[in-house]
Amino acid sequence: EADEETLRSLSPDTVIVATGSNPLVLPIPGLADCGYITAQELLDGKALPGQRVLVVGGGMVGCETAAFLGEQNHEVTVIEFRDTVGADVIHEHRVYLMKDFEEYGIGQITGAKVCRFFEDGVEYETADGEHHEARGYDSVVLSMGYRNYNPLEEQVKAIVPDTYVIGDAIRARRALDATKEAYDVASQI
Repeated sequence: EADEETLRSLSPDTVIVATGSNPLVLPIPGLADCGYITAQELLDGKALPGQRVLVVGGGMVGCETAAFLGEQNHEVTVIEFRDTVGADVIHEHRVYLMKDFEEYGIGQITGAKVCRFFEDGVEYETADGEHHEARGYDSVVLSMGYRNYNPLEEQVKAIVPDTYVIGDAIRARRALDATKEAYDVASQI
């Protein structure tokens, strides 16, 4: 792990900080006690879900997580705040994800603002102000986005003025953005 001592011992001319991001965990009642799994933990193989899984968040990572679970014969439902799942996915990729949703029978609850977590699901509110529950799940998987993780920038810049911060360390986004930024920085130095 990089730290100030390691950096000083290496005495670099330039440093690229690419520390990435961490899963976003919003302060929603019941979340701390529901035993959730993050999509990252699941996809990294650090946590195993039960048979019936509720994926909270239907962006690109949530949809890919749902498809991954569907392929493994889990019963999956995705709940999403927006009116459609995969709204942030490029069209070409979304077409294939939606085929996976159909093939694996992945359920969708859209236009749903999650307001409370339970061990077996969530309570959510729809645009008409009605409250509903989605319960009976063995596992709740969080895929509510990512927040940048940049704990080193100021320390590094104090030691090595020629420092660049790239990718999700700036702001969580697509891997394509991080790759372009890495290429641009590498071309400059």
